Amino acid sequence: MINVFANRAMRRIFLAFGGSLIGDGVFALSAIVFAYRHGGPTAVGGLAVARYVAIASTASFTSTLADRYDRRLVMVGSDAVRLVLVTVAAILAGVHASKWYVFVLVVLVGIAGTAFRPAQASILPSLARNSDELGGANVVSSTIESVGFFAGPALAGFLLAFANVPTAFAFDALTFVWSGLFVTSVRYPKAHEPSIVSYPTVATEETAAESFLSRAAQGFRVIMRNHDLRILVILYILQCVVAGASAVFTVAIALHLLHIGSSGLGLMESTIGIGGLLGGFIALMLMERARLATNFALGVMVWAAPLILIAAFPSLVAALVAMGLIGIANSVVDVNAITVLQHVVPNEKLGRVLGALEAGEVAGMAVGSLAMTILIQVTGLRDGLALIGGIITLAVLPGLRTMKRIDQEVFSSGLVHRPKSAHEHLHFHNHRLRHSR
Repeated sequence: MINVFANRAMRRIFLAFGGSLIGDGVFALSAIVFAYRHGGPTAVGGLAVARYVAIASTASFTSTLADRYDRRLVMVGSDAVRLVLVTVAAILAGVHASKWYVFVLVVLVGIAGTAFRPAQASILPSLARNSDELGGANVVSSTIESVGFFAGPALAGFLLAFANVPTAFAFDALTFVWSGLFVTSVRYPKAHEPSIVSYPTVATEETAAESFLSRAAQGFRVIMRNHDLRILVILYILQCVVAGASAVFTVAIALHLLHIGSSGLGLMESTIGIGGLLGGFIALMLMERARLATNFALGVMVWAAPLILIAAFPSLVAALVAMGLIGIANSVVDVNAITVLQHVVPNEKLGRVLGALEAGEVAGMAVGSLAMTILIQVTGLRDGLALIGGIITLAVLPGLRTMKRIDQEVFSSGLVHRPKSAHEHLHFHNHRLRHSR
């Protein structure tokens, strides 16, 4: 992982990513508090569903930008749009404008962010000098996300305690300036310098000839034509159902079940980030065992199973233990899923596949938020937690066999270490997905 930071371009990408994620954590918790103050848990759940549906509807389109334009420009453009939207949200919240204006801006910020993550994940193979560095980069990305999950809510709690929601929004706006400045300073490796893949700075004639809708659908076609990839995406979406439910049940647990207030909510959110930091190191150690896909599936199960613990033992200790386990599982799932995708999907289609994955991810989160909101009303919070946790845990079991097959075909064979040049890397991808075309 140290070698990753020795890569100047990657280091700048991670500095941009880290600053932006901390700001996102501040914005997310502040938006939740704003929604709760203007409509209670129902407003929180409704805003979450609206945001997830909007992101799922647009992610497959915005992700095509990463395969058509310079990925640095895509990231900077995403930062610039979100800077404007969050600044306007801060102003409107400060002058006590209608809550609906702020809600709409929160949704638009989510849509504008859908172009950033596929571009950020897709640019890493172009900056990595070997496969080990690429795997380490994915660990670093997940660790940075965990830091954001920890530092963001903690900082939001501080800002909300001593300032207000508009101030928290304004802080998030500044992080987009930070991110944009670092991304614009990134330079691709020169022709004589090693890198895993070459990066096309302009669209190829074949890509240019494709219609916009065709490019947007390409990621879904790649996934649907590859059985193993399809199962992996399904399992990832199952984890996202729990993630979406967490947007509702975390608030409900803190404010209604345990009555620990906003500070307790910040503590629970931060515990997920602390667990994520530990999970990043665990993922790094597990990577040596060539069981990335299998460990990914087990991570999805650990995402869901701790909810049963909270349902059975409704206490702060149980909640913190569960949040810590979810944080660990989050890093293992993210690192392994992205690493597997980067080794089985052609780089020229990776942005679109990641966009399709993000669309499925956010759709799963929308389903989870809606399901959790309904379950709380119908069965109560504790029974709802048990149902979500139990169903998702059991649903992962049939996919374990497929994940083991991926490990045997891709990682146990040593192919993960083979690509030395752009030509070998693309040949490796084409071999893995030749039956999907």
